[in-house]
Amino acid sequence: MSDTPPTPHAPDDSLRFKPYTAKAAWPWQDLAADRATCPVAYSAELDAVQVTSYSGVKEALLRHDALSSTYSDLWPLDEPLPEHKQVLGASDPPRHTRQRRLLVKALSASRIKHMRPFSERLADDLVDEIIATGPVFDLVTAYARRMSEGHVAELLGIPGEERDAFARMAQLFEASIEDRANHGFSAELNDWITHLTELVRARRAGEDTGDDLITQLCLAEVEGDRFDEKEIAALIQLLAGAGISTTQQAIVNLVYLLDTHPQQRTAYLADIDGLTTSLVNEGLRFDGPVLGLWRRCLKPTTVQDTRINVLDKVFPVVAAANHDPEAYDRPDEFVIDRDWSALPPHLSFGHGIHYCVGMNLALLELQVAISTLYRRLPGLRTVKGCEPRQMPGPVVRSWPTLSMEYDSPAGVRNT
Repeated sequence: MSDTPPTPHAPDDSLRFKPYTAKAAWPWQDLAADRATCPVAYSAELDAVQVTSYSGVKEALLRHDALSSTYSDLWPLDEPLPEHKQVLGASDPPRHTRQRRLLVKALSASRIKHMRPFSERLADDLVDEIIATGPVFDLVTAYARRMSEGHVAELLGIPGEERDAFARMAQLFEASIEDRANHGFSAELNDWITHLTELVRARRAGEDTGDDLITQLCLAEVEGDRFDEKEIAALIQLLAGAGISTTQQAIVNLVYLLDTHPQQRTAYLADIDGLTTSLVNEGLRFDGPVLGLWRRCLKPTTVQDTRINVLDKVFPVVAAANHDPEAYDRPDEFVIDRDWSALPPHLSFGHGIHYCVGMNLALLELQVAISTLYRRLPGLRTVKGCEPRQMPGPVVRSWPTLSMEYDSPAGVRNT
């Protein structure tokens, strides 16, 4: 008998998860069927090894020695990203280790805690604008997107007169490489990145000891090691792109979950203070903003005793792990009062060395955004006949638009 681990297989090509050609609004049954068929299987749809169990996804995310993150974008890449664009989630050790060590010194939990007054004011301001123009509004553009943009701009210390341009650039950072070229975005983005590099250079040349993240990144030092200018610009680009979009998507997903689960919404409205923390965690578990993450195998390895070959693409499906009955009771039910102190953590923030460094900021945004929205807008609901469709592609779980309405009178400001 051979000791060689078996290769991934999907009998009769029976995998049902098809995010390219038939992306389901609610893919949990398809992912459960794939997990039952083979939790580590080759997917013809993805042209990649698909991992769908909680234990398998955790294991794959820990295999950073063999499964590289440098070939990853919203779409799988055939070549690794240029070195100066390999930052955090798109980097491998030792580069990743160095970056994270420096960034953690500049992005502490206490720093995020001090942003709560800003977060509460921003949420109230955005709801005031909705009330002034309501009662029908698009949740994405009027609230979720601006909430996320505002927090990242505030964290970075983007000057007030540049925040509109920053918001524009953040949207372009999320565009695919093909879209950037086809729509002429590349030159505009390059100009902005040059501007960021000059901003970093100016901060370093001066005597600024401000508390904003750009300044702290400029000053961050561990044992004489510092970020270079291109690295700081790439980190800002990452925060402006992925950092904004994921939190925006998480806000929208959570509101839509409450809208489509009226009993859970009623329970939440009866105890907003007591349930917001568990609600946010359950929303991230049930329908987080990321379906899965791309990896590329650079040396032979295994996941759940299944062989992964060199140059294989691997797609750990985070959403499938978060619905695995081996990890969660009633995994396909949205239950907002789960006791998260007694449960394994959901994987929406990742696992292992790439665990999301912006987790504290994301949780603050979500908690304030959701609690403010439901305190102030009675009867918040999707407009009758609104049937949102999922954004295409295998990585993102998002409703690009969500038309909402509310009943008057609106509640008063919290701040």
